[in-house]
Amino acid sequence: GKKKILACKRASLQMQGYAQTYGDVEKGHLAAPLTQNYQTSDGGQAQQPRREQSSGFRDPVFLLLFLATAAGCTAYGLTSGLSAIQDVTSDSSDSSSSADIDSESVKKIAIMGVVLAAVASIMTSGVLGFLMRNAEGLIRTTLVMNIFLTGLFALLAFANGLIWVAFVCLLFTLLNWCYMRAVQSRIPFASANLKVACAAVKEHWGVVFVSYAAVVKGVLWGAVVFLCAVGAYNANTTQQTDEYDSSTTTTVVSDNFYTVMFLLCIAGNWGQEVIKNVSHVTTAGAVASWWYDPARSSVVSGAYCRATTTSLGSVAFGSLIVAFIQALKSAAERAERSNDGAAFFACIARCLLQCLQDVVEYFNRWAFVYVGVYGDSFIQSGKAVMRLFKERGWTAIINDSLIQRTLSLLALAVACAGAGVGALLPWMTGTYLDSVSTDGSALAYGLACLGFVVSLVLSLIMVSVVDSAVATVFVCAAEAPQALEQNHPAHFYDFVSAWRKAHQIQF
Repeated sequence: GKKKILACKRASLQMQGYAQTYGDVEKGHLAAPLTQNYQTSDGGQAQQPRREQSSGFRDPVFLLLFLATAAGCTAYGLTSGLSAIQDVTSDSSDSSSSADIDSESVKKIAIMGVVLAAVASIMTSGVLGFLMRNAEGLIRTTLVMNIFLTGLFALLAFANGLIWVAFVCLLFTLLNWCYMRAVQSRIPFASANLKVACAAVKEHWGVVFVSYAAVVKGVLWGAVVFLCAVGAYNANTTQQTDEYDSSTTTTVVSDNFYTVMFLLCIAGNWGQEVIKNVSHVTTAGAVASWWYDPARSSVVSGAYCRATTTSLGSVAFGSLIVAFIQALKSAAERAERSNDGAAFFACIARCLLQCLQDVVEYFNRWAFVYVGVYGDSFIQSGKAVMRLFKERGWTAIINDSLIQRTLSLLALAVACAGAGVGALLPWMTGTYLDSVSTDGSALAYGLACLGFVVSLVLSLIMVSVVDSAVATVFVCAAEAPQALEQNHPAHFYDFVSAWRKAHQIQF
């Protein structure tokens, strides 16, 4: 029985290069389990049971508040905002210039943009496979690149006589070298975590399209907020004619305008945060399904449905905290631009609020994983995050640091490749773009910039999905590692081996 099962597993994993890991298990080198053993009634090993999704709507107060805010902003923007814009355009129609627009050139540039987007999509689609094959090498390369770049900046500063700048760059070079030495043992675990996350995303590719759709929704919400701002400005300003010169008018802004704009700033940031975090929660739900129940169908649609219905209140709760801090920071930035004595204190307040925002966003990232995996309320998820960090906080932070640096470098590499393709398009298309510009170098430069931006946006969407998957894998490994052993044994033994190389203890 057991020998036969082990022999089958060995034969299967030999084909995938994992025979050595199972040999270590056989010899007892990895005999201790990743977490506590769970025995069945007949003495066999059982999978740790998954905590079931909570039922019903979580945080319904914040769900209703967010829906009311979204509906109110949309209605106000489409009525007052649009009417205000129509009034402005009708008044300026007579004085508008009649400059001709070369529609043919615009069409060709749009076609080149579509081509660059297609090329960027092809490159980003290969990111997952590339990460799975070269995860550890990429993490090490990123650490070496940090040392190389800061060292290069130090040399350039010395060459230009900037001694203090060179000294600072040398200090950062030394710190980067010390950091690389300190985290060497943790690189294999970060690599294994990244590989498992990429495998889960590759299995449920639909989460990438959910993130693409989030970008479109973010643009639409930004347009709604802009219309609301136009309507609020139109409703809270009046034109006063100078009593001595009737041809001179002055715009007078009411005292309520700045209060309205502060509230609108909260609403705008809230909507953008909710859109972003819904994608994060969807990815967490899809990765959890891959981890616990790989045979489940309609995984991405189900995760998205939960994120936009029963868990939307929890997403709105956490997002509102960040949105309020962002609005306060915007107010501090506005006060900082003033010339009075309050600018100094506003600068300090802005720095403190930025630090607070970074901490809350990092906390929310983990809390929303629990929302997506288990359907907990935001408060329950927060407690789970505190427990997680109490048990292995530094591991999570270092793991994040290593992986996020690698993902950022990879996104930059894809963007640079897209810029290269854009620069070559005038040469590759022959005389097709001659009517757009007679200056070939200027056209190549413009298309290179366009290719860089398009590729950077698409690659950042991809790496954001992978980053969400990495956090979910870490949480699932802490909660139920046996599920990975049962459903994806090859990834499990790579994962546990890397953990014990780093820590010499059970996960």
